[in-house]
Amino acid sequence: MAGPRDTLQQFNAASYNWLMANIKSVLILSVIAGSVFIGACTSAPDLAANNTAANVRTRVPEESLPKTNAEELGMLIQLPYEVEDIVWEQDAAKRNITAILRFSSEDADKLVAEAEKFGAGRAVSMSVESWYPDELIAQGEMSGDSTLKGTAFSANAFFQEPYTAGRVIRVEGVDYFILEVSSK
Repeated sequence: MAGPRDTLQQFNAASYNWLMANIKSVLILSVIAGSVFIGACTSAPDLAANNTAANVRTRVPEESLPKTNAEELGMLIQLPYEVEDIVWEQDAAKRNITAILRFSSEDADKLVAEAEKFGAGRAVSMSVESWYPDELIAQGEMSGDSTLKGTAFSANAFFQEPYTAGRVIRVEGVDYFILEVSSK
């Protein structure tokens, strides 16, 4: 028969077991609550300090970025031969297009032969723009004055309404052409 002392030991053992089983849950909840409380009490980051010129990303209108889609350019002007490399800009306000086109050597020679039918070419030089292909930028830097030399011809092979004026320049020493067309 269990005496008072055995009952007290059973009670203490039951309390102890309950306490140990629940203390783990209490500790976990305390850590979570403390983390939430500490996180809620911290100050928000200083947005003004992060708004420096280096971190501000200005949105550049898509139409002012150089494009590389030959099909899109082909809807605006004639492309007499398949291009191997292309980058171009359109200024809708001024109604002009500047394109850098690279053709195969054979097509480049054919293009020059066709252009000469409308008049002899003339020697020109032009400034290199930052959006030109790397090969042309390097060639311009090698000239010492950031210019490219070439031969300018009428751009008749490229004309399509409303772009019916302009010139095409074969860059010296490469199969790149700089096309400048505008509407009259």
